[in-house]
Amino acid sequence: MTTFLPRPLRRGVLAAGLVLGSLALSACALPAGRAPVQQTYRLTAPDIRTAPLPQPTVIQLRPVRASAGFESASMMYSRSPDTLEPYRDSRWLAPPAQLVGQAIASALSRQPWVSAVQRQSVLVNAPWALHCDLNRLEHDVRSQRGTVHLGLTCVLANTRTHRIAAHWHFDGSQPIAVNDAAHFAQGAQILLDQAIEGIVDHTRAAVAASQP
Repeated sequence: MTTFLPRPLRRGVLAAGLVLGSLALSACALPAGRAPVQQTYRLTAPDIRTAPLPQPTVIQLRPVRASAGFESASMMYSRSPDTLEPYRDSRWLAPPAQLVGQAIASALSRQPWVSAVQRQSVLVNAPWALHCDLNRLEHDVRSQRGTVHLGLTCVLANTRTHRIAAHWHFDGSQPIAVNDAAHFAQGAQILLDQAIEGIVDHTRAAVAASQP
């Protein structure tokens, strides 16, 4: 037996079917879960102030070079002495060597005995050239209390005498209470502050020794 629906009712049933079908297709198109939010961290220059010298000087800061594994903006951590892995949802604002270079330049430019810090462009023949290498910046998560490691090697050259005026290596470790990216960034900033303080002190001592 065939049952015929009135025309208005048939139109209503058809419209309802189309709506349900559209909802089903939309549900299939939705992602299964939202992507995690990407967190970004930066490193900045410490507020270091030193005494002036008789003659302010110009310093040529070469680009900071990064060792293998630290060239990208990834925040690196290690679970064992022979492993190095990136955080999935956290990263530096820029490659750490670039952030370190910017912080060194900012800290030196604030000193009263520095008239200018040249980086990319060379405007005058600077009497001093500073070269730094970022050897290590990682989060050791092998224990419940993690540790941040920062390794930085610097060479200060006197461009007029073509001699090395100073050479030093910073190898610092900072324990942190929580093994996550935020505490990693905080520990890295503490270590970078210490390293830059050493850079300023070594550079000022060499410049002072060269002046009458």
